Amino acid sequence: MAPSIDLPPPPERPELPPEVHIGDERELSLSTTDGIAVQALAYLPPSALRVVVLCHPHPLYGGTMNNALVVVVAKRLRERGNERIGWLRLNFRGVGKSEGRYDAGRAEANDVRAAIAQTRQTLPSAKVTVVGVSFGTGPAYQAAVLEGGVDRVTLVTPSPRLLKEDVGEFMGPVQVVAAGDDQFCTPEETQELTRRLGATLQIIPGADHQFIRFRREVANLVVPFACPELLP
Repeated sequence: MAPSIDLPPPPERPELPPEVHIGDERELSLSTTDGIAVQALAYLPPSALRVVVLCHPHPLYGGTMNNALVVVVAKRLRERGNERIGWLRLNFRGVGKSEGRYDAGRAEANDVRAAIAQTRQTLPSAKVTVVGVSFGTGPAYQAAVLEGGVDRVTLVTPSPRLLKEDVGEFMGPVQVVAAGDDQFCTPEETQELTRRLGATLQIIPGADHQFIRFRREVANLVVPFACPELLP
């Protein structure tokens, strides 16, 4: 089913979020299988039981690893996780210091795969969760399917245009967090996509696609699913 709501034309100069560093994050350069160096910020403590890979919204509309939702989730991981949870947030190719150029979500899956590989190399015994926001849900899900060994996936405001049926099926738990008043995906599309992915669906009533004024609520839903180790 094709999405019923088209995206507006991207601005010539999208407004970018301010750069944010969280705790003891360090900057990394990830090498993709197609030869691109991708910028990331990561907190990977040796004692981490799990690492969460965070994938940002659409680059052509100002999406970066400093996106407000990505930052709110990373900060919640820091508050709740202590040394038990690590995270890695990356800039897709063509964003920030990342090499390459925008590829409509196709080659961006290689960027996420490089992030997963980095977490495995650094913390081979830690479980991996991949979280995608908006545009980032497509590369996140595809990378989780292709890379294998990912424990669980969270998709925040996914769209059928990003998650095509030929991507394959992720065999672990999948969470969909939807906005009740999403401008770019109808409730029917969200329900159908959730059914197709075999996911659990959680809807935040009154929220728009950017979750303005609802970002803490998003973190409240994402973090317990992404990191079951933190549940009481």
